Amino acid sequence: MELRHLEYFLMVSKELHFTKAAEKLGISQPTLSHQIKMLEQEVGYPLFNRVGKKIELTKVGEIVQQESLKIQGSIQSMFSQITAMTKVEIGELKIAVLPGEITDLVSTLCIQFNQLYPNIKVFIETTDQVEKAVLENRADFGIGFHLSQYDTLQVTKLYDEEFYFISNKSNSDQKISFSSVFDGPLILFPSMHQCRKILEKTSSEFGKQIEPIVETSSIESILNLVRSGVGSSVVSRTLYEFYDTKDLFFQHIEEPSLTMEVYLMMKKNCFINYAARKYIKLLISELQKLHFHIEKGAITSLQNSLL
Repeated sequence: MELRHLEYFLMVSKELHFTKAAEKLGISQPTLSHQIKMLEQEVGYPLFNRVGKKIELTKVGEIVQQESLKIQGSIQSMFSQITAMTKVEIGELKIAVLPGEITDLVSTLCIQFNQLYPNIKVFIETTDQVEKAVLENRADFGIGFHLSQYDTLQVTKLYDEEFYFISNKSNSDQKISFSSVFDGPLILFPSMHQCRKILEKTSSEFGKQIEPIVETSSIESILNLVRSGVGSSVVSRTLYEFYDTKDLFFQHIEEPSLTMEVYLMMKKNCFINYAARKYIKLLISELQKLHFHIEKGAITSLQNSLL
């Protein structure tokens, strides 16, 4: 079995279309079909079900896909280790993050990272399937709220994210009940953002319907609208701390409080390349500076693995 056969197979399993896969591989469609047929003969079973112009993986094909991804990851890890041994500050960093607050956190840190390592290219993939992006080697690591159980993933809890109620008016009471959040006009992120999803879920439990006066995916727009008195908002502590909010006021939300756990995900037993190590160290450093409630034991273990 040759590595190129696995490469061809993975492309077809991704595209589920021989012509498109052949174009991306830069070979002819007949050549690709012949190579896949050779792989099927070697395996002893069909890898794809062919229904007209459409194809799908067979059960055997799913097994081959899973194991091929592991082989691909091992090869990438081999080259990453060789590159990292030289400690040359070049290369690329791929990060997978959930849409919303985490994307803003990761993107903001990229400014500092670029200043420290200008020759490392950073690619941020915003996706609802962070774990899948890491498992398929599309990302060196992922950051998100949701924790899914995958035996092949190393998952580290970074910190607890709290969501604040913010306005342009000072209030002597540092806390506000969740039901009181809806007393005035709201400026919120769109429904795809995790903050909005938490609000939607909690409000439905209270029998309340969220009807924001303004929806925008720009945190800077939200802050400016709050400053101008158009309305109040609910944002993560991460965003509140990372942006200039000295002229704004926040209150802790209670009854119930709005919090989510933030996790960092990497493949188990996979070499952490130079760029990823440096970025994760920068992330941990920033979280510590902002005095987030972090999991000290987990963070210490993560830091030791980055040495």
